[in-house]
Amino acid sequence: MRPTHHHLQGRDYAALEWGERGGVPTVLLHGYLDHAGAWSRVALGLDGWIVAYDHRGHGLSPHCGPGETYHFPDYLADLDALLGQIGPARLVGHSMGGTIASMYAGVRPEKVVALVTVDGLGLFDSSTQSAERMTQFLDEVARSPVNKVFPSVEAAAARLRHSNPAIDDAWARELAARILRPVEGGFTWTWDARHRIRGPIPYRHDNHAQFLRRIRCPALAVRPEHSPFAAADVAHLESLVPGIRRVTVPGATHMVHLDRPAELAAVIRSFLDAVDARPSTG
Repeated sequence: MRPTHHHLQGRDYAALEWGERGGVPTVLLHGYLDHAGAWSRVALGLDGWIVAYDHRGHGLSPHCGPGETYHFPDYLADLDALLGQIGPARLVGHSMGGTIASMYAGVRPEKVVALVTVDGLGLFDSSTQSAERMTQFLDEVARSPVNKVFPSVEAAAARLRHSNPAIDDAWARELAARILRPVEGGFTWTWDARHRIRGPIPYRHDNHAQFLRRIRCPALAVRPEHSPFAAADVAHLESLVPGIRRVTVPGATHMVHLDRPAELAAVIRSFLDAVDARPSTG
């Protein structure tokens, strides 16, 4: 694993890479309030050139400026800029990262060789909450949220362990250390607290469907056995992706890459190997 940076849309984004550069890269897209380092044990089980980067305002990547908030299309624009530099790629996205990857695969099909979503083909439909979402957005912007301060790295690591007992102590400390910064009284998360401000525009399944129907690459939906998403909603979204395959990881929760990293890596590697083995159409 080696730390790197990618200059995207005028900003330097922090990243981690594995393997030798060359060939078709696999780009790992993390979820909401997560970071590239969370993919570390999955990446070890994959082949070739692997790139995981911190989304804007996450991990070690820069925050948006004062008075700005985070808008979902900007995540797609960042990914578009990255693939403009490194070429077409296989995309693997967890949760929010899977939604980014699936939308992107629908609008830039020529840049996506294969798609894997890990409990992230879509979000909860909130189309009936337009007025409530706007009210919440204005209230949260006015409050200007801040992140919790921990007295030590160990205390932050314990918080991660509490959230996901599958993480051992050493890995929890490794994960926490990468996304903490010193402040008065201890340490706080590096991710921008403004991510806690919910976007004012509701997510709609019927809108996302337009992206999913346009996907042309081989696609795999990885489900954990214990997902927070309604099975009927997930099945509906999956049905919109042409030729999609489905795999369930036994015993896993939503944080599959932390619960069952070796099993997840094996599923992803098997799928990507099958994609690579397909006869060339060129």
